[in-house]
Amino acid sequence: MLRKQLRTALGARFRCTSCSRLQAVRRHAASGGGTERVDAASEAPEAKAAEQAEAQRRLFQASAGAMSLHYCRDHGMNSISRFLRKITIDMSYSFRHWRRHQRATRHLLLWTPSKILKSDNIRRLIFPDLALIGATSSFVCYYNVNSDLVASIVGRSFDLALPSLLSLPVECFTLTSVALGLLVTFKTQTSYQRFTEGRSLWGLLINESRAMASRTMARVPSSTGILSSDVADGKTYAIKLIRTLPVVLKYHLTEDGCNPNIEIKQWTSDQQIRQQTTAALKCELQQLWNPYDAKQNSFTERLVEADVANRPLYVLHELQHTSASIFAQPTLGGLDAVAATEMDRSLTTFHNVLGACEKILRTPIYTPYTRFTSRFLFMWCNFLPLAMYPVAGPALTVPVTLVTSFFMLGIEDIGSRVEQPFNVLPLWQYCQTIDQSCLQIVRHHDLLEQSDHAIGEDDLHEFDWDVESLGSYVDPLATSHKKT
Repeated sequence: MLRKQLRTALGARFRCTSCSRLQAVRRHAASGGGTERVDAASEAPEAKAAEQAEAQRRLFQASAGAMSLHYCRDHGMNSISRFLRKITIDMSYSFRHWRRHQRATRHLLLWTPSKILKSDNIRRLIFPDLALIGATSSFVCYYNVNSDLVASIVGRSFDLALPSLLSLPVECFTLTSVALGLLVTFKTQTSYQRFTEGRSLWGLLINESRAMASRTMARVPSSTGILSSDVADGKTYAIKLIRTLPVVLKYHLTEDGCNPNIEIKQWTSDQQIRQQTTAALKCELQQLWNPYDAKQNSFTERLVEADVANRPLYVLHELQHTSASIFAQPTLGGLDAVAATEMDRSLTTFHNVLGACEKILRTPIYTPYTRFTSRFLFMWCNFLPLAMYPVAGPALTVPVTLVTSFFMLGIEDIGSRVEQPFNVLPLWQYCQTIDQSCLQIVRHHDLLEQSDHAIGEDDLHEFDWDVESLGSYVDPLATSHKKT
């Protein structure tokens, strides 16, 4: 599983803040400096938060340098079945990743033994699909090779007139292959459109989060020169809400919240899954909200309550309430009407993103279509040996059938995976991108407030587009200083 892979690869080098606090408490109790003892009940939440944060930190570190990760969300009975059902999640590419992805030897490297064993298409199709098709092909070959013996035995016993060979005309598969190709192609194309839409929605969420964080820091006044301190407090509160939105949306769109520390078995109930994801979400929120601040801790406790069914909507309404009650009041030093309208526009965009993501999650491709395509494809692959045996013979019927079925079933399997795009997108990296962008905006805003960045008239020069003069710009301020 992914959790074991990450722990083996990265070890225990990364420690979160809560883990450090827990170790400090233990050292203090063991040093003899006091008679207080560490209570196991109070230690459990700290250890749980440390474990959750450690798993997330390892996931971030492992995905930072990897082109893809193998992740399993299927309910397997054992580790072997879960290994076979792992899917590939492509990470956010960097320049180094693109060089590796487009190198000249990419076609040859895909046929190395390690790449073949790591291929999720082979792992996901080898059992039970290809195993059953291989058994069908082997039976056809065995029967046709020993047809005389079987016919003689069955004929004397039951007096049946059996054909000498189990076979079908090749024309049957030639005619139906066109219709089958159209069905599989249409399903894969429709599924990929859903994948593209899901990625576009998260891209829109990233862009709008950056814009709203920048607008909040630039337009909302700081604590200096305003009539109410609520505006300054609301400014910090709004930034935290923007950072919280992608995290709760990640848990809203996936079963495990992209948390490798959550294991979902076949017998795990929905209530147990809800409890695990709630505990994991609460631990992640502690990295954004101060648990020792009464107001911030009150929000996180209200957010993870059982009666909050739609947590992203809860965060958006909290952000809307902050904007309407604090920012949209010029008498308190808040925003003017135009800036307040822009805040509302960003919030409307957030609501549209949430609704569009829920539409993809709740509405699959029309199920009679997908089921008919699956039945058609599986019957076509299982009857294929009947047409291959007269052409390829007993030696090549099984391998030719398996290779052809692998390609046909592989296309259909890829379409099935990307039909639910949020299971194959690195949502934790998108959350990290939004969080880092918000922190960068806050730091940059603090830097701008501490220094004077006014531009003088001498700095506003006309750019010379002459190629020969490029790189020969002389600062007018430096020239004026030399003259004086």
